[in-house]
Amino acid sequence: MPDFPAFDTDRFAAALHTAELGRDCRYVLETPSTMDLARTAASEGAPHGTLILAEAQTAGRGRRGRGFFSPPGGSLYFTLILRPSRDVYGRLPLAVPLAVCRACAHEGVDARIKWPNDIWVGERKLCGMLIDGETGPGGLTAYAGIGINVNADPTADPALRDTATSLARELGREVGRESLLARICDQLETVISAPESDLVDAYRAVSLVLGRRITVEEPEGAYEARALDIAPDGALVVEREGGERLTVLAADVSVRPDE
Repeated sequence: MPDFPAFDTDRFAAALHTAELGRDCRYVLETPSTMDLARTAASEGAPHGTLILAEAQTAGRGRRGRGFFSPPGGSLYFTLILRPSRDVYGRLPLAVPLAVCRACAHEGVDARIKWPNDIWVGERKLCGMLIDGETGPGGLTAYAGIGINVNADPTADPALRDTATSLARELGREVGRESLLARICDQLETVISAPESDLVDAYRAVSLVLGRRITVEEPEGAYEARALDIAPDGALVVEREGGERLTVLAADVSVRPDE
């Protein structure tokens, strides 16, 4: 691995203000995927809020089975194990990206949520995440897998040269990963229990897509529309040319240039 400061778990713990999230922090240098480690840990009884953190992933995954570039070099790749009620589980598609967006914005960037849960700065992707859930003998378990380009340079990958960014690239300085991760946990524990209307309003306020022309890509095909609203369950409400309104539950969305 390249020479960079290792994540300081003691500094992270000192910066944390949560009751549960992140209190059990399990740190490894490299793993195929923190999501896989989290599933194993959950099956062995890891408590709600357990954090699985790696310096690098060799087989990181994004939405729809896509790979997620996860090289060593000072970024954050982690999965939170959550054991929510069914009501709280329904809030995660809004609460998780909102918490990450707020924590990144606190560093001084204009972070926005590109539906459903990527974090962008301007026209470049800063963070991707994947939220999975399963029901077993112990009840409902959710996994929030998150990758944030903090101090590494994602443009070192030719495929990401024109589309990705990092906090360090945007700010011209390195960012303390420990305080950033602690703030994400703090924010998530706060927003996850907020009234539904407050949570939806807060998500809408930092949306990258609302009010803009977009292309929606679904398995059946792609179409152009305008993004109108975010529903309480995280669905995207759009209006196609001609006035037809649709509720999009799962799709890829790209923002079209403003006219």
